[in-house]
Amino acid sequence: MLGAMRLYTEAPLTALAGLVESLGTAAIPSAQRTQALMIQSAVHTWAQTLHDLLDISPLESRALVLDESATNPREVIDGVIALLAPTAGQRGLRPTVSVDQTVATLILADSARLGQIFFHLLNRTIQHSTQGQIAVVVQADRLNAGSQRISIKLMETGREAVHHAQVPLFGPGASPALGGEWAAHLDACLALCQILAQRMQGELSVSNDSESAIRASFSAPFSVEQWGSSAELTSNAQAPLFASAASSQVIAASASSEPFERRYLDALSEEGINLHTFLSAWRRSMTDDLARLNGLHHQRDIDELHTLLHRLSGAVGLVGARSLTEALRRASTAPDLETSAIDSLIERGRTLVTQLDTAIDPHWSTIR
Repeated sequence: MLGAMRLYTEAPLTALAGLVESLGTAAIPSAQRTQALMIQSAVHTWAQTLHDLLDISPLESRALVLDESATNPREVIDGVIALLAPTAGQRGLRPTVSVDQTVATLILADSARLGQIFFHLLNRTIQHSTQGQIAVVVQADRLNAGSQRISIKLMETGREAVHHAQVPLFGPGASPALGGEWAAHLDACLALCQILAQRMQGELSVSNDSESAIRASFSAPFSVEQWGSSAELTSNAQAPLFASAASSQVIAASASSEPFERRYLDALSEEGINLHTFLSAWRRSMTDDLARLNGLHHQRDIDELHTLLHRLSGAVGLVGARSLTEALRRASTAPDLETSAIDSLIERGRTLVTQLDTAIDPHWSTIR
């Protein structure tokens, strides 16, 4: 079986990686070039990951050599997200990515190995999650004029929400023994990632604590090849996220507002999350999901509608919008949904997004 896998999977995939590289991207329009580079990174990550999965030699006997070159960390992360998005979707999960603008454009790294670490951490988080959303937060701390420490954190959002039709970790026909094998497989991949992280002089950790928001994290120092236009924004000092007018813990409800609790965002800030970058990604995700909810609602696709409502409940729960979280959660399990009720939830979601836009301190309102 291993021989067949190598013949029909690993070898053609290596060839595909070469073909993608040979295409070149210089003459491709900007948008397509970005997509092509992301696909190229995804193929390299996939090929490296598959190679190690098919290697039956003991882990301690392998020669793990880092092949460093100029690497765009955003392409690596986007490529892994693309590879695992179908798996996440089958489990009713949606990864969202927030990359701080201080993260360098190009770093010196083994792109395939870096992608492999993120692939296994994200896959592990997906397999162990029962929530509607996984937030990936990427940040950087400047070490000196030529290097920075990049950290990747994977977080579950809306941990109290459990989808009523959650896909089981091991299929309905899977035996307990198979489940044990798969769990052991995840642990073996984690052991490989630990070694790779050490070779990068970095740190890797995973959490099985149900109370912890952060499910996995990786950080390591990297030499910077290109800082990018936003590299000057490297100060760790953060201005208050909200203007002084919004100093109360709970933003009061009114006919044109949606209440949310500031302490939820304060907790993320205490974890070291750049709230401005995080909220920018959160708003984009919310806007996309609300638009999709409107379309599904009119198509009367009940199953997809329930999944989307569940996911939205986790997203709004992350920013402490308790009332809207509960309303979305109830709707996600309701056997029938009236048009007016869905319209109301969509409007409340849009109001919440607008409030977080206008609640940002004006001094920081231009930060993306």
